[in-house]
Amino acid sequence: MTRSEVFDALRAWLQSHGFDTGYRVQKRFWVEVEDSQNDRYLVIQQQGGSAAEEAITRDYFRFILLTGQNDADVDAVENTADAIRQAMLDDYHTECIISMQPVGGVPAFRTEEGRCAFEINFQTIISR
Repeated sequence: MTRSEVFDALRAWLQSHGFDTGYRVQKRFWVEVEDSQNDRYLVIQQQGGSAAEEAITRDYFRFILLTGQNDADVDAVENTADAIRQAMLDDYHTECIISMQPVGGVPAFRTEEGRCAFEINFQTIISR
């Protein structure tokens, strides 16, 4: 299974739960789209992993949810981040992902652009 296929599986999982609704979903890096100051983003990033020759891999990923610039409803984005984290515990199974285990809490930070961001770090077990 290629890394791109894993990104697609994670995106499909987000879509199956409706977590992508209202977000521009991007993989690898957050890229600010022109005239999207009020848009919310959800970024899927890989954080490291295990040897590629194993039958299963234990890779680390993170979802970053970003509010619009100076978004008046930061709570909605934070609540979505919390719901994603909980769904990882309750309903994580996909075609290739055997497990999604959150690592730590959901830290928040502010970007230079005035966006509030919430980060969900997690480990996956992926069947090759």
